[in-house]
Amino acid sequence: MVFSLARQRQLYDPGWPPANSGNMTDQSLPYDSLRRLCIRAPNWVGDAVMATPTLRAVREHFPSAHITVVIRGDVEPVVRGAPWFDELLPYRLGGPGAASEFLRCTRELRRGRRELGFALPNSFSSALMLRLGSVARRVGYARDCRSFLLTDAVPRPSENRRFKPTYMVDFYLGLCEKVGVTARDRRTQLFSSEADAARAGEALQRQGVQPGAELFLLHPGAGFGPSKRWPSQRFSRLAELLQREYGAQIAVIGPPHERHMAAEIIGGSRAPIADLTNCGIDLHLLKSVVARSALLVTTDSGPRHYGVALGIPTVCVIGPTHPAYSTSTRENDHLIRVDAGCAPCQRKVCRRDHRCMEDVTAEMALQACRRAMRGPRTGAHDD
Repeated sequence: MVFSLARQRQLYDPGWPPANSGNMTDQSLPYDSLRRLCIRAPNWVGDAVMATPTLRAVREHFPSAHITVVIRGDVEPVVRGAPWFDELLPYRLGGPGAASEFLRCTRELRRGRRELGFALPNSFSSALMLRLGSVARRVGYARDCRSFLLTDAVPRPSENRRFKPTYMVDFYLGLCEKVGVTARDRRTQLFSSEADAARAGEALQRQGVQPGAELFLLHPGAGFGPSKRWPSQRFSRLAELLQREYGAQIAVIGPPHERHMAAEIIGGSRAPIADLTNCGIDLHLLKSVVARSALLVTTDSGPRHYGVALGIPTVCVIGPTHPAYSTSTRENDHLIRVDAGCAPCQRKVCRRDHRCMEDVTAEMALQACRRAMRGPRTGAHDD
């Protein structure tokens, strides 16, 4: 026998619907009666950072609600320590046992009898998780043939009948606005403790970075795909220019599986460079490392958004992806981009000559670093 969603909910929870609940798509209605919410967080590190204003806005609008954030286990450290939720429900995406992991999460959501849920990723599976989890109201963007799984399918931002590239902070907040949640602050934000800072400092010292040294970070990796990567020899050359001009300690950051990139950069440079890719600095401790730095040079990847959120001068070499998706209006967010004709293509692997990244020189990056650092140091020169 098939029941309507409202009937299913009434049978499952005798207290549903709340008095005067009405239609939740009416933005004028109050939501103080809601007590159990969930948010399906984005799957990528950078997107998770850009979702923090949404987490904050939901908490501020529902201060007494129990909020669960469903998030990939390997991305969970990004939001760890934030005060905007009561529970993290981490899960493993892909690989053996992925189906059982998915079903485990749906059971947890059903057990919690969530009244409202936000599907921040655009995937079919994120909407299906909320639907199978018996979340009463499910808010997400209408795409990937998933509208029938959502109670509030929000049209994507568009212009001239085409999808409009939108800064992901605003993209996620658009779902909040659908149900009357207004963000008072659009800034991204990350959290760590003094204990975390002490642990990160110890890891840095083990790699030869002294507490008083001015620290410049390089991040060459990109989980999206090789099309986002800037050649290692350019990073090597930039390290020499930065070390000569600023006298700073240079270090490469990244996960252990990217340590070969660090080795290429270090091996190709005459500047002393510390390798922080395999010394116990995970995504959580990385917050303290970035906060300790004076400059971050990166690809369009997760650590870029760490730098922006933590107020560190951040220089991003961007090529195949549209800058509107990831670029904030904050003063510390700087881009290096050349007009390659074929960019942005949004491809993970370049099908041509990768000119959008190859044409960016180390000297161009140095100029961007100077702007980020408010100009060259006295006596500095190019060569």
